[in-house]
Amino acid sequence: MTQLVQGLKKTAIATVILSFSAVASATIVTSVKPLGFIASSIADGITDTEVLVPAGASPHDYSLKPSDVQKLKSAEMVVWIGEDVDAFLDKSIDDLDYKKVLTIKDIAAIEPFLLKGEHHHHHHGEGEAHEDHDHVHEGHHHDHEKHEHKHEEQDHKHEHAGHEHHHDHDHEDLGVNWHVWYSPDISKSVAQRIAAKLIKQYPEKKEQIEKNVAEFNRTLDEQSAKIKTQLESVKDKGFYVFHDAYGYFNQAYGLNQTGYFTINPLVAPGAKTLAKIKEEIAEHKVNCLFAEPQFTPKVIESLSKGTQVNVGRLDPMGDAVKLGVNSYAAFLQFTADSYAQCLAK
Repeated sequence: MTQLVQGLKKTAIATVILSFSAVASATIVTSVKPLGFIASSIADGITDTEVLVPAGASPHDYSLKPSDVQKLKSAEMVVWIGEDVDAFLDKSIDDLDYKKVLTIKDIAAIEPFLLKGEHHHHHHGEGEAHEDHDHVHEGHHHDHEKHEHKHEEQDHKHEHAGHEHHHDHDHEDLGVNWHVWYSPDISKSVAQRIAAKLIKQYPEKKEQIEKNVAEFNRTLDEQSAKIKTQLESVKDKGFYVFHDAYGYFNQAYGLNQTGYFTINPLVAPGAKTLAKIKEEIAEHKVNCLFAEPQFTPKVIESLSKGTQVNVGRLDPMGDAVKLGVNSYAAFLQFTADSYAQCLAK
């Protein structure tokens, strides 16, 4: 009798686990949270959205856990950039059905909006070793009209036979800033592609999905107009960000980034870069130095001591913003508020 009861308990537990798995599988999984903001807005009322990189972590040094691998396998859609920022997913993507993977790098519509020429992705053992490239970029005027390389659908694709994941990275790819979630234009294209995939999976909910896309675009346009007005009074004030993640936001809203401490947040800035920043602080060209919650560089504290420069914080992952309807617009507003709080002082 005891064995029978234990057997029934095990069966019940197994049933619960299977039921949970079935529910959990009905999800969109994104590599980083900002992509989750886009996905959760489009998938509202359709399916759930989950994010791999947890709060407080950075995708630049993230390693997948076994539970992450399970999420990827059970997901109905996986959204990732496919370059640089979420490279931790590279090998795991190979094992997935290519039909459920959306690789943002391969979306042809984003090509005209990509920022190129200043963002390098080489890893340098020491911050000093890369000084010849000089990480301090003044003005930050990107010319993205002449795009030599093409993002064809086949460039970074999943082959039908064996689902082989190709990495035909042109050398110029290394110059693209892949923090594309800060571009309202690129995010609209991503939203449209997520919607197209969802409609294939849920044809009976096409009307709701299209309604979500329209609401996403309307809210984004409305919020962008408010942000431009909000930041108008501080757009001429110079500032340094911790790493070069904000070019798309600065371009969209007219901000005057003086430069950045480092391209790769895992590599400390070199002496030449720090000397340049000190000089510009002394010349009152810099109003703010922005740190990030994922990294706490002491160099920012030391540079701000004894000066009138302010220290702020920008979160490129938007940890404080909850997933859901209009969360992407809320994320952009959260970033705008972070800028304004420091630059307006």
